Amino acid sequence: MAPTAAQPQRPAPASSRLFRLIAIVILALIVIVGLAVLITWLVLKPKQLAYSIENRSIHNFNIQNDHLNATFDFLLRAKNPNHKISVYYDLLEVSVAVDGQTLAFNTLEPFHQPRRNVTHLEAHLEARDVALSRSMSKNLRVSKASGDVDLDVRVRARIRLKVGIWKLKHRTLKVLCSPVLVHFSSWKTYDTTDCDIDY
Repeated sequence: MAPTAAQPQRPAPASSRLFRLIAIVILALIVIVGLAVLITWLVLKPKQLAYSIENRSIHNFNIQNDHLNATFDFLLRAKNPNHKISVYYDLLEVSVAVDGQTLAFNTLEPFHQPRRNVTHLEAHLEARDVALSRSMSKNLRVSKASGDVDLDVRVRARIRLKVGIWKLKHRTLKVLCSPVLVHFSSWKTYDTTDCDIDY
């Protein structure tokens, strides 16, 4: 029986070649973007912003009929350790809470923080006739009698990072300082309280 001739190979369909080309282009773009991000990171060497509370006080603390009036003052330390990144704070909000209930809230002035800079922020928060649950009222009275109270201090900010002449898009900075021990006696001193940061 005579051997059969080998069948010639059919060229790959045009759609298959196009699909392979698209896949190669996408892969190349991913590699280029990845390299760009890596090079940018190596050049900038970004470091996380750092927040802490250096001082705090309570004044005019008074509870009547389960309603609180008080003034809270905090000295916050905001550190930008970056050599090539500055920070624009376009909105800055500070609140103080106990067991999840916000007692006072205030908005601070926007500011620009240069590179390798430490900025001290004075937050003055007033609780005016804040309704408390019966248990919260009792717990705060006990804290007042004991001489100190543990508070949660939160900072929420809308920030833009500036690299060279470029300002990046807005992002939300969230800072939680907890627990913040505050003495009712103004003569007592404090250790610095470091805060957790997310942005």
